[in-house]
Amino acid sequence: MRSLLIVDDEHHIREGLKHLIAQMELPIQVVGAAEDGETAIRLYQELKPDIILLDINLPDFSGLDVARRIRAIDEETQLLFLTGYNSMAFIREAITLETVDYMLKPITKEELASGLLRAEERLSRRGRSDESGDARRSRERYRMQEYALLDLLLQRRSWSDAIAALRAAHAPLAEAKPPFAVLCCEMDVIPTRLSTTDDRQLYGVAFAKLSSEAAQNCTSAYGAAASPDRMLIVLSNASKETVIEAAKSVRAAVQLYMDVSITIGASRLVLELKLLPEAYMEAVHAAEHKGWVGDGQIIPYESVQIEATNNRTLLDKELILLSEIRAGNDGAVASILLEWTAQFAGLPSRQVKLMATQLVLYVMRVVQDFPLPNKGAPFCRDPLLEMSRMASGSEIVAFISDYFEKVGQWIRESREFAVPKMFDDARHWIREHLHKEASLNGLADYLHLSPKYVSSRFKQVTGECFADFLTRVRFERARELLLDPGQKVSAIAEAVGYTDTNYFSIAFKKNMGLTPSEFRKRYL
Repeated sequence: MRSLLIVDDEHHIREGLKHLIAQMELPIQVVGAAEDGETAIRLYQELKPDIILLDINLPDFSGLDVARRIRAIDEETQLLFLTGYNSMAFIREAITLETVDYMLKPITKEELASGLLRAEERLSRRGRSDESGDARRSRERYRMQEYALLDLLLQRRSWSDAIAALRAAHAPLAEAKPPFAVLCCEMDVIPTRLSTTDDRQLYGVAFAKLSSEAAQNCTSAYGAAASPDRMLIVLSNASKETVIEAAKSVRAAVQLYMDVSITIGASRLVLELKLLPEAYMEAVHAAEHKGWVGDGQIIPYESVQIEATNNRTLLDKELILLSEIRAGNDGAVASILLEWTAQFAGLPSRQVKLMATQLVLYVMRVVQDFPLPNKGAPFCRDPLLEMSRMASGSEIVAFISDYFEKVGQWIRESREFAVPKMFDDARHWIREHLHKEASLNGLADYLHLSPKYVSSRFKQVTGECFADFLTRVRFERARELLLDPGQKVSAIAEAVGYTDTNYFSIAFKKNMGLTPSEFRKRYL
């Protein structure tokens, strides 16, 4: 029977959880309940519970602080958060603290049971004998495996020494089956809020953990963090399909849980461990093309091998096609693609693929210059990845014909929607200048237009006058900040443009029907 400690500042929630868990007939027993952080720490030390169910909003300090204190001395106790605060920042920190789940109130009986069972399953897998020693040895072994893998990929020591180090660290990769491939996963932007080295390191831990677990869901995977924003993953017993699945799984997981865009370079398959350094270089080379094809892409190495074509007639048509796509001339694009089909018919599939890939690279460059509207037919997010799967020339021609037509169509639509795009920029400027004087004159200066024109067009395009929009955005941002218990009301007032905290409180209540303090108490 596993022991559970409940931590929540509301009496009726603590009692309700006790009653609910008793009804579930799980192998879990509630051994204590705490209403604040200090009591939670004391009961943790006295009871040594297997599982702790934590709220975030506590009277003295947050549940995250409780979790951090526990994790500083204990890696094995299973932590679950149950809170009313749906914050991506808190979810990300919960990941770094190795929590089982981050659940939101109100919660159903089934959701709670699922979270508790996951915690119990983790305990069953790990075992509780000699906890601190086992955990310490496990972490040390993982670090040794990671260092040995980096030694192999970066050629920091000879191949034989690197393999010996992998075996000494009991790394499964040393005995893994080929084919192998390498993924180089890079954050496109490191959030500016990560101001210290410790912040970046914690963020990097979350990135590494998510990336490795997501890849392991698709095939055997072995990870090593080259830096906080670059994760290297070696896949074994791989195929082209599993490499693609693993890359997509990593990108989706990082986007979902960390709200960060990443670019992934994928190497070709290699048949021996000694060829992994070459595969690593291919993956890095592919990832470095994100400046060319755009952020957030999965880029196979084959796609960025630029080979010159000897067909001058076709090259001339490439240049014409690019020009027509950029101009959004759908008819001209379709006509040139029709001629292409006939010219490609007599060429080997490999040559068709090389020439088509080179052109797609240039078209992707064109795409970055236009704010493509999010409407119409679905747009292919990963054209290079899709083409890497294709073997026949006819399939490649059909794919790029459809892709180029959509690009031309979307570019034309982006030109038609130029005015709304300008006011999207205006809305963004207002949000970024709430802490300053986000005035109509300031916005007009930013857009290089007259205040009178901006005022009239703003209502026409957005459906709101400038003043109403500004007020709404101020209080939307204020609500977001108030959900962070670490933010003072005075600082929040200043951040959204109010120099007088009392006036901010009056205005907030008029807008929301609650004072800032009442809002916090209700929603945290």
